[in-house]
Amino acid sequence: MPPKRTPPARVVTRDWPVTAIAAAGLLVSAYLTATKLTGATAAFCEAGSGCDVVQASRYATFLGVPTAAWGIGLYAIVVALALAGFTVKRWQIAFVLGVVAVSFSAYLAYLQLVVLQAICAWCVLDALIAVALLGALIWRRPLPTGRRSPNRPARIGVIGGVTAVLTIAFAIGAYVGDGPASSGSHRESLARHLASTGAVFYGAYW
Repeated sequence: MPPKRTPPARVVTRDWPVTAIAAAGLLVSAYLTATKLTGATAAFCEAGSGCDVVQASRYATFLGVPTAAWGIGLYAIVVALALAGFTVKRWQIAFVLGVVAVSFSAYLAYLQLVVLQAICAWCVLDALIAVALLGALIWRRPLPTGRRSPNRPARIGVIGGVTAVLTIAFAIGAYVGDGPASSGSHRESLARHLASTGAVFYGAYW
């Protein structure tokens, strides 16, 4: 009786499309974090603009640190996983992080449209990157190897749905528990006033 042949091992290679998208998100998050920590004004974020209103609001920080700083960690992990090559387990971790990014971005979009009534172009860009990342991850998903494979579409759908609900619920709880800070509220009110009056900043730098 001939010996059973062992199927060839799957070659794990670096995933460059996912790496590129996650790296773009990493750069945007790092830039926004740097401007928040240094008190600088982000490009295209003039005084009184929608971007200024959002950046001056209490939603620009999450659990005591700049909201964008969480994106640095998330995108950095995805970059590392993609460069290491997606096994099923690594892909699942990256997929969960992608769902977290999209879900949190969706909640922030709701806050901008409904609560702040102001749109931040940088936030829109970051949300688009998150959507592109999740789309690329789904497209690059390792193929299921059997009926009980952990990355079958039905199972992935359940994981994604649960992750999205938990992410939004946690974000709501964190922001409600944090409450409005007096200094942030003052800056937000000032930014709203400038935006409503159409004020334009003129100045000279020497």
